Amino acid sequence: MCWRRVVLGLGCLLAIACDEPIGLQVAGPGSLRITVSTTGLEPDSDGYFVIVDGLNVATISASAQWTDPSVQVGEHSVLLGGTAANCTVTSLNPVAIKVRAQTLTTVTFAVQCVSTHGSLHITTATSGVDLDPNGYYVCLDPTAGSYGTSCTYRQPIAVNGAVTVTVGAGDHHVLLEDIAGNCAVSGDNPRVVTTSVGNTIEVALSLTCTTLPRLHVTTATTGAPVAPNGYSVCVDPAYDYYDDLYCYSGAPQPIGLSGALTFGVSVGNHTVLLNGVPDNCVIGGTNPRPASATGTDTTQVPFNITCAPPGSVHVSISTVGVDIDPDGYTVCIDQPAGDTCHWSRNFAVNEAFTFAGVSAGAHTVVLNGAAGNCAISGGNSRAVTVPSAGSVDVTFSLTCALVERIAFSQNGQIDVVHADGSALAIVTAGHAPAWAPDGTRLAYECSAGNVDICVVNPDGSGKVQLTTESPAAAAHPAWSPDGLKIAFASTRSGAPELYVMHADGSSVVRLTNGVGFVGSPAWSPDGNTIVFDCRVDAGNDDICAVHADGTGFVRLTTDAGHDYGAAWKPDGSRLAFVTTRFGTDEIALMNSDGTGVTRIGSGLAGSEPAWSVDGSQFAFVRSVEDCGYYDCYTYPVIFVARADGGNVNQVTYGNEAHSPAWKPHP
Repeated sequence: MCWRRVVLGLGCLLAIACDEPIGLQVAGPGSLRITVSTTGLEPDSDGYFVIVDGLNVATISASAQWTDPSVQVGEHSVLLGGTAANCTVTSLNPVAIKVRAQTLTTVTFAVQCVSTHGSLHITTATSGVDLDPNGYYVCLDPTAGSYGTSCTYRQPIAVNGAVTVTVGAGDHHVLLEDIAGNCAVSGDNPRVVTTSVGNTIEVALSLTCTTLPRLHVTTATTGAPVAPNGYSVCVDPAYDYYDDLYCYSGAPQPIGLSGALTFGVSVGNHTVLLNGVPDNCVIGGTNPRPASATGTDTTQVPFNITCAPPGSVHVSISTVGVDIDPDGYTVCIDQPAGDTCHWSRNFAVNEAFTFAGVSAGAHTVVLNGAAGNCAISGGNSRAVTVPSAGSVDVTFSLTCALVERIAFSQNGQIDVVHADGSALAIVTAGHAPAWAPDGTRLAYECSAGNVDICVVNPDGSGKVQLTTESPAAAAHPAWSPDGLKIAFASTRSGAPELYVMHADGSSVVRLTNGVGFVGSPAWSPDGNTIVFDCRVDAGNDDICAVHADGTGFVRLTTDAGHDYGAAWKPDGSRLAFVTTRFGTDEIALMNSDGTGVTRIGSGLAGSEPAWSVDGSQFAFVRSVEDCGYYDCYTYPVIFVARADGGNVNQVTYGNEAHSPAWKPHP
């Protein structure tokens, strides 16, 4: 017969006998139950295999039952396999069975396992004086590595203690570690021992400790007030990652104002720290201080502490000028390098405060957090001597200058930033900002379905929509020098044309009609002229101008290159504009009538120029390159440069930025 089933237990009703003529035989299945009982040490954790007629049909635990309710009727061979090397099947294996229909057939296997290990019973017996209070460590089979000694097993053991370790049969090395310098092991360390299966080997380690040298620490305190709870002494101090103090030679020990402590230490050089001394008390000599321990001698480590009534430091701060730092400052008294201030406090820009409880003696008072536009008279540091029970005055006087600010658009919003790139602030959603002449409002392109002109306060409040362009669009607002009007571009007539309205959005007047207006109007400082981008000849971008009433149209540039984006110098003498006549886009200068075109230095690459209030600098747009993990890309950002093209500095980072507008001075 053969066991022709893919999985035992599917309930075969069709049986095919290998040694009989092939044919159909109908028979009900029988059941097979396997029982396994395992005794002894270290039973096989993976269990065993049930093998029927050479086919592995199940896995069974070391002591368990398994039943198949649908077994083909007939004769079979059942084998228990997969036993571990330390386990033996003590019952008949394999077992021949005959399964009958509708009948349960039971097979029982008995397994006996024996241990594959021995054990080490390790004891320590320590005699002498100054025994190590921390005990030792047992290290089994040590190996030396780059980061010290590693062990297959490591466990603490008392100075007079015992541990039992289960090990494999064979040779092992037993090392006793962390032994105090005044203690020695009798005999070999590490010690070689041999274990056999089922046996326990005794490993007795004897140690003798000798008298340690002593550090005798004393304190003598005079004066008042004093620390009410005394001090603490730490021998060989160190600080962990979190700056918490710990001591190599035991924990910090309390000591009185005039007290004594004795420490047993190893021979050699040590450091003794007296901790918890109040600020008004001074320790004579160094702290921590070195101490050398030799032989069995006692080394004296005296601390003399003198306490005096503390004084106070009265700090006064006064700030004048414009653009005063709203965050105020921080005053710090005595800040060691890499450490925190001993006394500190936040101050308003005009405030006075008295630091009480400052120890008598020399101190350093520092003012931090002053904005870059604020100058501190005499510098930000003061050296003072605080008298005992007295006070010392410290004064800081600051003068703050106007901060140059630039509005621009990025990520679909209007932002304002200091000209040095600091203090970025979001104003509102929109594009193409333009400052009112007094710097109190911003006109800009806003969108509520259509692009219109809005005004807003620099803090984002007070938004007002000035135009309603549906279905047309308005763009490029520009204030008149008196702040009463706003010029802008609009497609309300079908094609882009130049319009002017009152600053409240009323009295809209069209200034151009079919002269090739494109956009970007800029009002002259005297209010008489508006320049703008134009395209008089097809395919040729130029700069044109009209009077503020729309008369006197004139074409200022006629070069074959593209000329666009004109900006008036604050004194009205020159126009900065963008041109390609010298190659790629660069900012050039010309007279207000279009003559005298000159390059800036050897060429200032960029676009969208905006003059500073005093005409000494430009804000402009230039592309920069950024490289990611896979590729590089370019995008426009805001730069600032001197009017002669020198001292070019990037102002914005990380996002596409356009339309810089320098804030007027109030």
